Amino acid sequence: MKSHLLQSDADVQTLRDLLRHPDGKTVVDFEEKIQIEQVRAATRIWQADETPIAFAFVDDFSNLNFVCDPAHATPALEAEIVDWGLALVRARNAEAGETSTLDAPCQAGNSVRLAFLERHGFQREEVRSLGYRRPLDLPIAEHPLPAGFSLRPVRGEEEVEDLVALHRSAFGTDHMTVEYRLAMMRAPQYVPELDLVAVAPSGELAAFCICGFEEGQPEVGFTDPIGVREGYKGRGLGAAIVTAGLNALQARGAKIAQLGTSSQNLAMQRLAERLGFELVSETFWFSKPV
Repeated sequence: MKSHLLQSDADVQTLRDLLRHPDGKTVVDFEEKIQIEQVRAATRIWQADETPIAFAFVDDFSNLNFVCDPAHATPALEAEIVDWGLALVRARNAEAGETSTLDAPCQAGNSVRLAFLERHGFQREEVRSLGYRRPLDLPIAEHPLPAGFSLRPVRGEEEVEDLVALHRSAFGTDHMTVEYRLAMMRAPQYVPELDLVAVAPSGELAAFCICGFEEGQPEVGFTDPIGVREGYKGRGLGAAIVTAGLNALQARGAKIAQLGTSSQNLAMQRLAERLGFELVSETFWFSKPV
């Protein structure tokens, strides 16, 4: 068994091929993340007799993402993947003076991935990611924008700094960056017309909802992330912009709409249920000190 760092677009296609394994469902937003230079530099591919059998990368949030061909899953390969992730986060911590842990997601019910994480000393956190789904053949109730507000697609990369500021205000964090927002907009599946913003009478961006279609599933759309700028919350903007997204997806042929949120985001959970979404999945999060 040997391994090498990601080197070329051909290697990226190798990762896409490995994502077809059942384990591939654990890697979320792959096409967006692989646009980011730091992620590419933190990606390794393992081979057995010249055949790719696994890959792993650590994203900007210290999350270990990995896929392994079940036919080649061995204790030695597992240990190499985890050690690779730990070394990356350890180096980043030393450079930035931080104490980040190595984190990893695991869908509820994925007993193989759960056992892997527990075997290697990962501890389960309280926070979960929740997945919601809504059939689009059900009626979509109207939720108009407040008076004076308007809705439009983003104007392209020229707006990226305003979009980052909007995202940061909505979630109260600095996790969104220009680099990551550009990666989202440059991903192959990105649909500019479905990247929606609500605009206040002053011209300020007040809310956003990034819609699109699941990779390889033209009948399954999504309506997240969603956010409302601080100062505009409580006016119905969230319901209005998600409803607009549902209508846009339906018009493009989607039969199902999905969205995700955190178990800590009670407001988003209430909005999803109000708009006819049902909780269908949970993802646990695990962490390991480095």
